[in-house]
This record gives sequence, C-alpha cells and structure tokens, in this order.
Amino acid sequence: MRRSLSWLLTPLLATPFGCDPSVQPGPAPGPGKLAVREVPPVDLLEEQERRVAEAVAKARSQVVTLEFTADDTSSAGARRVATGVVVHTDAEGSDVLSVRIASPSSGSPILARDADGRRLPVRWVADDPETGLTLLRIPTPGASSRTPKLPTPPGPPRLGSQVLVIGNPFGLGHSVTRGAVSGLDRRLELGSRTLGGLIQLDAALHPGDSGALIVNLRGEWLGLLRSGLATPGAEPAREHDVGFAIPARDALWVADQLRTRQRVDRAYLGIRIALRTSTEGSGAVLDSVLDDTPADRAGLRSGDRVVALDGLPITSPRDLTDRLDRTLANAETTIDYFRGPHRDRRTLRTASRPQPDRDPAPPRTEDPRTASSKVLLEQIERLERRIAELEQERTREKDASRREQASAATDP
Repeated sequence: MRRSLSWLLTPLLATPFGCDPSVQPGPAPGPGKLAVREVPPVDLLEEQERRVAEAVAKARSQVVTLEFTADDTSSAGARRVATGVVVHTDAEGSDVLSVRIASPSSGSPILARDADGRRLPVRWVADDPETGLTLLRIPTPGASSRTPKLPTPPGPPRLGSQVLVIGNPFGLGHSVTRGAVSGLDRRLELGSRTLGGLIQLDAALHPGDSGALIVNLRGEWLGLLRSGLATPGAEPAREHDVGFAIPARDALWVADQLRTRQRVDRAYLGIRIALRTSTEGSGAVLDSVLDDTPADRAGLRSGDRVVALDGLPITSPRDLTDRLDRTLANAETTIDYFRGPHRDRRTLRTASRPQPDRDPAPPRTEDPRTASSKVLLEQIERLERRIAELEQERTREKDASRREQASAATDP
C-alpha cells in the first residue's frame, strides 16, 4: 500500500512549529484595512522534514534485521526474516529484543545486519512465552559504538498520533513505514493466555516486520511490534493494516528479566478474578481463591474486592491483572481489599506462575492455489472418465445396430 507523505506535513501548517520566536504579531489593522499575517522566515516544511529525518536516522541505528530458520511444522527448515531492537549496549556487545525467535540448532545460525549492512553474529539468550519476546546477543565490539538507546516518552501515545515503523518487510531491511495509533490498552487472546496493554496501530505491515521498532515523530520509542497475533489455526500470515505493539516500558522490563535471570518469573497468587466490575466501588473482585496458594494462606476469600497492590491503587480487574504481570515471584507483596464494608491489608509472598504453553505452531495449511489446482484436476479426471464411458456406450450401440442389420439381411 503506497501512501502520500503529506500526512507528515499538513498538520504542521496550522501550528507554530519551526517558527522564529522573535517574530511578533503586528498591530491590529485599522477599520477598513486588511490584516496582513507575518510570514516566518523558516520554511515549515523543510524544518519538519529535517526533524523527522533525524528521528528516522536515530531509530534506524537501533534496529537490526534478522534471518533465522523456522521450527514450526508447517515450514520447518525454511528461512524467515524478522526485526530486532537494540535495548542494551555495553563494552562486550549489544542485547537485541525481537519476537518468537526459536533457539537455533547448531547448523542454523541466526544472522543479523545493522543499518550499514554489516553482518553480525547473533547468540540466542532466552525467551518469554507469555509475551513471545526473545532476547538475543550480538557479542561484537563494533556493536558498542552504537548511539545511546532510544528515549521513551513520559506517558502513553495519544490516539490518532502519527508513528514510524522501522521494520524488515519481505527482507527489505530498515524500511520506514508511517502509521497512526488507532487504539490503546488492547487485549488479545493468544491460545490459553491473554496479552494486554497493547498499542493498536494502523500501518502497512508485512512478513518480516515482526519485532519492528515503533517510534513517534520525535524519535521516542513507543513499542515493539508483536506480529503473529492470529489465533492458532487461522489463515496464513499476510500483509495487513492493523498491528499491535508491546509498549516500550513492558518490553524493557521483560528484557531486563531475560538478561539477568534468563526467564521472566512472574508472580502467582492463586486467585481467579471476576470479569465484572463491582457495584460497591472500584477495584477487582476475587471470583475464587485456589487451595494452598499464597492468597489462600494469606486469608483472602472469594468476594474480596482488591483496591491496592503494594500501595498502588487497583481500579479494575484488568488493572490487577496487568500489575501482577509486572510483579516478580518470591516477592513480598501487600494487598489492600474490602470484605463487605471493612477494609483490611494482608502481606503475602508470591509464588512462581505456572509456565504457559508456547505459541502452538499452526497446523500445516495447504496453499489455496495448490488446492484449487487439485480440485480442477479431479474435475478434469471425472470428465475424462465420463467421456470414456460415453464412447464405450456409443461403441456398444453401434455394434448392436450392426448385428441387427446383419441379422435382418440374412433373414429369408
């Protein structure tokens, strides 16, 4: 999908962006005179293009393209492409975060290239089945010369705000695509688990953009594209205009856990949270408490309404779920809750959350073109068999007619 770049420029024509602050509005015109607006000396379009170009250059320097071998049953052994984002750099190399990169076999290495086209060795470190994020390591001194990691904005992006996607569509490394934020705090069902807090994007996305970097026009890191969000067994991946990104804050937290622990050991309380909102006020109502779990041992019960976790307010069931997703196991945690009209606080030690199943590989699906060809061949074969049958019937009829004629000729 090709789109015009006027989206970058049109909004700025109505703003003072790039104007010289020394230019002040002139005096109000007298009666009967036309107002003449002062024209700023700086070309707004050129200034905006310059700033966007700086943001793109900074973002592209933090992106690497990836090539790896697929391990799912539908395309085992095939080489695939993806995108990775540099999240940490030290004197010995760089840590790169991507999505669903399986640990390679000895004969199928992961290859990376930076924005200059240099080929870089890659070492697989760890992955997080909950989010699908994978941490890789580029153990080369050259990686330490990269620019500092991208800044993150102080808050979530605005709905409708414009973004840049730095990806690797169809192996075309470090391509820049524009888009917009079309939704916030989205939740998607991935098999048996839910991935929440996602940023919904409206952008042209293609195979290879998995793990792409999402930045705003100031070059601030908003998130990392999490592709492959269709439920297992859905249609094969193809280009589309709707994507979902893991916010930068969550991606960096996961990367830190994978770097230090080689896994994300999330908190487990042993509770089931009611999806309904409470009529008694904000918070998250416990639907049930499992036996012999941290919540059970702390004395929590079904019907308790949790209103704070570690001193931070809980306003909804989704709020408690997302907060627990960023709480580590074996940590001392305080929970404030209401039981009826009475408020109480309990302290408990979290356990390790049972590990979810990894994203199941989609079943082997047949190419629609191959399926259509098979159907056509079957129809042709049936038609040929029918033609042969008709020819045999016609031959039998001719033979019978000749026998009848011969019999009539010899009859006295």
